[in-house]
Amino acid sequence: MAKKKTAKRINKILLTAIGGVVLILGVLAGYVYFFMLEKPAEPDKWAAAERYVWNKIKFDPDAQVISADGSDYYLLANKGAAAEDKLIIYFSGGGVAWDAATAAQPISLSNVMKNGEIKYYFPNIPFFKVSTLGGLLKNNNPDNPFKDWNIVYIPYSTGDLHIGNASKEYTDAKGKPFTMRYNGQANTRAALEWIANHFAAPEKILVAGESAGGFGAAFWAPEIAKRYPDARIYQYSDGSYLNADRWPDIIDNEWKADFAATFGYEVHGDLISSVFAANRKLLPGNAILLQSNTLYDELLFDFEKDLNGDGSDDEEYVHRWSARMLQSTGELSEDLPGYYYYITDYGLNGKTGRTPHTLSPSNHFYKAEQDGVKLMKWLDDAVNKDEYYSVGRQFVDVVVK
Repeated sequence: MAKKKTAKRINKILLTAIGGVVLILGVLAGYVYFFMLEKPAEPDKWAAAERYVWNKIKFDPDAQVISADGSDYYLLANKGAAAEDKLIIYFSGGGVAWDAATAAQPISLSNVMKNGEIKYYFPNIPFFKVSTLGGLLKNNNPDNPFKDWNIVYIPYSTGDLHIGNASKEYTDAKGKPFTMRYNGQANTRAALEWIANHFAAPEKILVAGESAGGFGAAFWAPEIAKRYPDARIYQYSDGSYLNADRWPDIIDNEWKADFAATFGYEVHGDLISSVFAANRKLLPGNAILLQSNTLYDELLFDFEKDLNGDGSDDEEYVHRWSARMLQSTGELSEDLPGYYYYITDYGLNGKTGRTPHTLSPSNHFYKAEQDGVKLMKWLDDAVNKDEYYSVGRQFVDVVVK
């Protein structure tokens, strides 16, 4: 009996060790692949940059740009073949932080390995970022209707939806002090200044973003439109619905965004909808407002639960989140001229009942289809062909009625 128990312990130890080795080798392989093979170019001047290559754009030391953890902040830009007349300004997603507890739990490899959880936000620009830029952002893909467009990608590493203006001194759960830099506003302004200096007069600008970046795209679209009064503006937010009464307090008291003075209007709990409503007034009359969401977003409901301090069962809450999102979409569609949506249950997981979080920056962009219409066709029709319509009306109509 003792020999059998000993043998079981040895087998368990060996299996654990083998699992650990496999995990380490996987991490090392991923590191080598991402860091060695997918590193962005660093041209001395933008004019010398190669086409269809991601380029790291550094700022002058006096630009006051910085990531949440104090590391360097920079842009990623990709020169297409469309001269300067077609430009995508894409705001990155990457979570959100709103107090000491969430700021103390950034997304990092060490946290994932220690706790097995992906937490709240990226505190810096991941070394593998370039490898994640697919879908709409692959401007050398022949299947991409935005092939050849120029792209400026605005990374997100401040946990503040690209609008914060504060440096906060926090203490984590173990009593260790740390500094959280909600610096999204300064980072974005520096990015827009660089764009203005390198793209003189584009004819069309797609101001887009996913998740937190969808909020960022919506917040900053009017500022971009002001810089380019002759350009046709299309604002697109993908996977960006979080409803919480706390938003005004977080935005102004935690992030110090001074929102009304900075952007010219007030926001409310249904954050993205309040921004869309304001943009209909602030953007040129011919600007087009676009929004996509999946029916049971696998990530957003969880963030919203935390924001609202709601202890409901996940299954119950995700359906409440979905109903609110659809209600909001329906109201915007009725109230705002030039607003169009794409709602889909594409990718519904039969076991979890969840759908993918965002669609535009991955291969979902090419594969997602609802009612016979692919997402990429819907966006292509709107931006390239000026043919506008909404998709997934059956989901919205059920809730609105």
